[in-house]
Amino acid sequence: MQSFSVQTGRITMHGITFGTGDEVVVALHGWLDNCHSFLPMLEGAKLQQTWYCIDLPGHGLSTWRSADAHYYFIDYIDDLYNLLEQLGHQQVHLVGHSMGAMIANMFAGCFPEKVKTVSLIEGVGCVTTPSSEVPEQLRKAILNRQRINKKSPRGYTSLQQIVAARVASGDINQQQATLLMSRNAEQRGDNWYLRTDPKLKNHSGFRFDEAQCIATIKQITAPCQLILGAQGFNFVKQNLELYAKYYKQLNIHTVSGGHHCHMQSRQQTLQYIDAFIAQYNVC
Repeated sequence: MQSFSVQTGRITMHGITFGTGDEVVVALHGWLDNCHSFLPMLEGAKLQQTWYCIDLPGHGLSTWRSADAHYYFIDYIDDLYNLLEQLGHQQVHLVGHSMGAMIANMFAGCFPEKVKTVSLIEGVGCVTTPSSEVPEQLRKAILNRQRINKKSPRGYTSLQQIVAARVASGDINQQQATLLMSRNAEQRGDNWYLRTDPKLKNHSGFRFDEAQCIATIKQITAPCQLILGAQGFNFVKQNLELYAKYYKQLNIHTVSGGHHCHMQSRQQTLQYIDAFIAQYNVC
């Protein structure tokens, strides 16, 4: 495992890399997580590929967007494009968890020539807003921005307090929460603070509607697979029912665990990803 950083415009994205194989995998974590999400699955594994696990902007060690900017889902597509340009790889395999899975399949629809395979973990399609609800979505987003901007950063007495708060939110245990929050937090003076940009918790001012999501999925040419947690989130299964038929190919597997099943069933999840990449390995 090695650390790396890539400068893309005003953003510096940090991450960790594993393996030395010719095939390149870019791994995208979920909302409010970071690249440590993939540590249990990759650390100590015999990898046939080179993996780049990144912290998305505003997460982990990566820099925040500027003070006048916000976090739109579509901007993560741009971030990924810029990352690949800096890394210099013409085609890659994408692995994404939750929000990262949605980024992966939307990127694959916009830039199919750059993607060999897509492995989705507890995420499919994207979060949408019906066209009729766009004004209310925007209204809520603006009001929420005002609330977030007025809040002072919360100080915690210890990293353990932050970990306990993450465990209380559900889905992962203390060991897994410690792994994530050790990268999402830092000590300043006597207190600990979250490194994640508070603006990540703003309501999105814009989302695709269902028709736009479908149109993008239909442009994906890469083979895709979806790995579900047996106790995963219901909205993922609901999205699967809604969008599965629009993928040209979507293999589906279920492993034990919840929404973070790649941290809980790490070996089985990696086996599915390895086998899928090997099946469609085109150098």
